[in-house]
Amino acid sequence: MVLKLYSHAISTSAQRVICVLAEKKIPFEIVEVDILKGENKEPAYKEMQPWGLLPVLEDDNGFRLYESRAICRYIAEKYADQGTQLIPTPTDFEARGLFEQGLAMEAGTVDPCVFAALNEKLFKPFKSGLSCDDELYTVLLKRVELVLDVYEVILGKQKYIGGDQYTLADIYHLPNGYTLQTQCGELVFLSEKRPNVARWWTEITGRDAWKQVGELNKPGVHMWE
Repeated sequence: MVLKLYSHAISTSAQRVICVLAEKKIPFEIVEVDILKGENKEPAYKEMQPWGLLPVLEDDNGFRLYESRAICRYIAEKYADQGTQLIPTPTDFEARGLFEQGLAMEAGTVDPCVFAALNEKLFKPFKSGLSCDDELYTVLLKRVELVLDVYEVILGKQKYIGGDQYTLADIYHLPNGYTLQTQCGELVFLSEKRPNVARWWTEITGRDAWKQVGELNKPGVHMWE
């Protein structure tokens, strides 16, 4: 029995999990939940995910887990000896500290800024039919630039966000950052003004695992058009 991921091609949170599964070389099956038809709000789905959000992971023993970052960590720890090591060794306290620091920056500072801009430009018009507030979007995008200015300093001292090892802290940035780039046309992660950020972003978006996510997500890309 392989792992099941209840998801939809448009879900950026699911992309986070798929990238980790690809890095760990774990076979999995996608069970599509059609959010455009409201299947994620039906009682059967909310039995698995009471918030009605995506994704949900079902392990091969029937165990289910939701919240994409929790799922990613579960996979990375359960399958620690398989594929890419995505969490530093527990006994390397300095590496582990930098890793946890990277996770905190992504979840607490960077992703909220990226998501806010993405929501205004892409998600809000798609979900509600309301037009993007261009003035607000400009302000939100400026906030993204400001946090990336800080990342430029950090990445001038270390190779990745969580230290000198590629980890979950890097993967977590990919879905929303890449959607901002490809669907909104914003190249803030590749700006010549921030060569360290551009170097990091080019490397992590060029990994085979992320390319696999792109292949699986092609139907979702067309939905934004």
